[in-house]
Amino acid sequence: MREQLPSNALKAALGGYSAAGQKARNDDAIVGKVPDDAYRRHLRGVVACIADGLSSARNADRAAQLAVLQFTRDFYDAPESWTVQNCASRLLGSLNSWFHSQNRSGITDNEGFATTFTALILRSTTAHIVHVGDTRCYRLRDGRLTLLTEDHSAPYLGQSEVLTRALGIDADIKVDYRQEPAREGDLFLLTSDGVHGSLSVEEMAAILSDAALGKRAELEAASRALCDAALAAGSTDNVSCLMVLAETLPSETLSEAHRRLTRRTIPPVMEVGNRLDGWRVAEVLHASTRSHVYLVERHEREGRYVLKAPSANFAGDLRYLEGFALEQWVGRRIRNPQVMQILPGEDSRFLYFVAEYVEGTTLRQWIADHPEPTLEEIMPLLRSIVSAVRVFHRMNIVHRDLKPENIMIAADSTAKIIDFGSAQVTGFADLRSEPIADWPEGSLNYIAPELLTGGEATSLSDLFSIAAIAWEMLTGQLPFAREGPARISPKEQERLRGVFDRLRPDLPPGVEQVLQRALSHDPAKRPQAMSEFVGALDRADQNRALLRTEFVPLIERGSKEMWRNWALIATLATLVLAVLLFGHLG
Repeated sequence: MREQLPSNALKAALGGYSAAGQKARNDDAIVGKVPDDAYRRHLRGVVACIADGLSSARNADRAAQLAVLQFTRDFYDAPESWTVQNCASRLLGSLNSWFHSQNRSGITDNEGFATTFTALILRSTTAHIVHVGDTRCYRLRDGRLTLLTEDHSAPYLGQSEVLTRALGIDADIKVDYRQEPAREGDLFLLTSDGVHGSLSVEEMAAILSDAALGKRAELEAASRALCDAALAAGSTDNVSCLMVLAETLPSETLSEAHRRLTRRTIPPVMEVGNRLDGWRVAEVLHASTRSHVYLVERHEREGRYVLKAPSANFAGDLRYLEGFALEQWVGRRIRNPQVMQILPGEDSRFLYFVAEYVEGTTLRQWIADHPEPTLEEIMPLLRSIVSAVRVFHRMNIVHRDLKPENIMIAADSTAKIIDFGSAQVTGFADLRSEPIADWPEGSLNYIAPELLTGGEATSLSDLFSIAAIAWEMLTGQLPFAREGPARISPKEQERLRGVFDRLRPDLPPGVEQVLQRALSHDPAKRPQAMSEFVGALDRADQNRALLRTEFVPLIERGSKEMWRNWALIATLATLVLAVLLFGHLG
């Protein structure tokens, strides 16, 4: 997907300054990174961090340094599909746990890891701020300096302020998160309390208005000017300042998006024997108005592969082309035996991708070959499908177009997802082209109703699709026959009741209840986890004997001899108790 970048990629300048001031040790730390690679800068953004170690703590300086360095490194190493908020929360949670464990280790030299932390991530056209403690983030726009964070401090005994939140203090950490739309020319400013504790917002704005702000050296000079002014104003603390200037933001017009996505030529329809960039067509696997799929081979490679190219009918369809590009990205990032792997791209003037050839049969064919499967037969398939879909969910990706045609079944009943052109990468929400609608194309019979009416795609949307597939596997019919993107009406929902009794009277009643719940039009009413759904179906299967056992009255159970002996024993016991009672009364 490297070639699928906006023409005007994100550009930013970064500069800062930190000094111990009047103290012997500098417990502040600042780190910033502007990736040189445009692709990485587009997907992950620009990161700036500031930390202020608690001066009373033994390892305050190490805590601050570790926080900014570890966060920055791990942020760029984390999966690109994670949202900024999710990624930051995980990283700071991990740092906090480690700091806290050191503080409680009982080893004196390892104690005292505590620090405040504030980070700015400038990504696409959005500024993401994560914050804990009393370091701050400001934004300078049109000469006005605005505070974007809130100090986590409170008066102690009615006098001095003390921190109420910082990394390493408690086992659990609550981190503030905020999004702000960015504009070209915005200046973001991170400061420690040694600076903003001695200078007012007006004083800082006045210093910045007199400074030249553009290149890195100028930002460093302006940062030092603020720190020097704070020391001159009487600051007795460490002083640190870090600035990020948004030079260019990646916005696109419709025509720009079209030029970007149609930069490569859609290859012509091919036949057996035709070649494309060294790939020879051995068989035409699929041809439709949307795409062409070929079985291909190459002289220098062993084995057979699949080449997929879009149809020329969609040369001007930006939504389809962006989905095609995203499918390449997903297939190259996910490394799992249950997801079709797409080979790394190569330089070509044509738009296509090559993927592994998946042996097996489609789930659609499996359904045709098994018109009335038992619950025991479909459960291994459902568990495998759920396992494959959870691979996507762990990377914050919602498939959104699960259907029998997109799932391959191997000889050992392992499911493999082979098509993900409608996938939604949650972490890419702010990177998609504005003019392109963000709703999936696919069979309406399997797509969750909230997606068709503009709702948010979540893992529960994929659960709806899996339940619809399970319903069809068992009954041979679709739960809902959709003709357009309309909500499922209460009448349609009610129509599902009793279907199993009519079509599959041999199935446990609990199966229908589980599937109806998973097919609810309201995501909140569905099982809230895939494991809950599978577990409920398992229990319905295990309770089959209990649910289907004919009721036999207790009096009819056992032989006549057993009941005769039981009556004799009961009579004798009654006589013994009567004798004992009368003897006691006498």
